[in-house]
Amino acid sequence: MSTQENAILERRYVPKGTLIVREGETGNSAFLVQSGLVKVYVAHEDRHIELAQMGPGQIFGEMALVFDEKRSATVEAVEDTNLIVITRQTLEDKLRKSDPTVRAIVPMLMKRIIQTNNALLSRHADVKTLLDVVKNIYDIIHASLPRVQQQSFQNAVLPKLDEFMQAVQTFEARYSDK
Repeated sequence: MSTQENAILERRYVPKGTLIVREGETGNSAFLVQSGLVKVYVAHEDRHIELAQMGPGQIFGEMALVFDEKRSATVEAVEDTNLIVITRQTLEDKLRKSDPTVRAIVPMLMKRIIQTNNALLSRHADVKTLLDVVKNIYDIIHASLPRVQQQSFQNAVLPKLDEFMQAVQTFEARYSDK
């Protein structure tokens, strides 16, 4: 394959209502939503529990680029959707051609994802875990925003987040088996 061919990523059109990935199947690719909308859900006791909706610029299935595990959720097109397919091979090819710093950082990040996932899976879910996860998600989103948007995000979200965290702590204090 020439360099020109390597630069072209597979695109996939998915009509509304189509299942893109199924919970439990093996995967080796992620998908970047170019246009449209998808929903991510898991099956639980004959119900679908929606985890997220994703639109243009968002990626799903990225864990398949790192792990050889079954898909943890089903993804369905809510609207007619155009996707860019990112295979594990594509990621590896791009890493080989990238800056040495990027080549060093990405495997380290992958290792941390694996360690974090394993730690979360092995921990007993409790209120402290919930609060830690919520705080980490807030911190990640805050840090990923452009500096000019960070203060607005903090002003809009932090008071409600603090209120939520206080409510959870109050619940735990009232109903815990301690």
